[in-house]
Amino acid sequence: MPHPKLRTNRNRSGFTLVELMIVVAIIGILSAVAVPAFSRYVKKARTAEAVGHLNKQWAGALTYFVTDYITPGGIPLPRQFPGPNATWASSSECACQTGQRCPGNNPIWASDGVWLALKFSLPDAHQYMPGFTGSDGGTNSQFTAYAKGDLDCDSTLAEFIRSGRVGSEGDPVGNFQPYVVNELE
Repeated sequence: MPHPKLRTNRNRSGFTLVELMIVVAIIGILSAVAVPAFSRYVKKARTAEAVGHLNKQWAGALTYFVTDYITPGGIPLPRQFPGPNATWASSSECACQTGQRCPGNNPIWASDGVWLALKFSLPDAHQYMPGFTGSDGGTNSQFTAYAKGDLDCDSTLAEFIRSGRVGSEGDPVGNFQPYVVNELE
């Protein structure tokens, strides 16, 4: 029979306190890295809405520009972008309102001449407010499409801007990627 002190107990199971503390520390480190990364990922995904607004405004501006308009007297109007300014749909930031979104189907889309010319509306709730300015006519015609939002109500706006103008050949040209200020504000 073996000596009692030399006998091993192979039926013991479980973790030691040190092993459990190491696991908890690893989980803590992983969550400290993952939570901010996930937060940035969510904010970045929300910016797709702003870019979508700009693309919709861009398409509307180009369509308006290439369409031939004739006065009631039969005189063709010079090609131009809609303008001068579209009315902002809201005076407060969308994310700071109840529900953290601006309501869809704002009556401004059906009453403002610029939004009507762009065939632009937002039927669904949204977080970024679009804006549009257009100026001049003919070869000096230009426009700027905007989308701005304050997703965390800290008074810092994320702004997305896309501009267009008439190029030397008489065709609309502009930046394909928006100019972005405070993307993840």
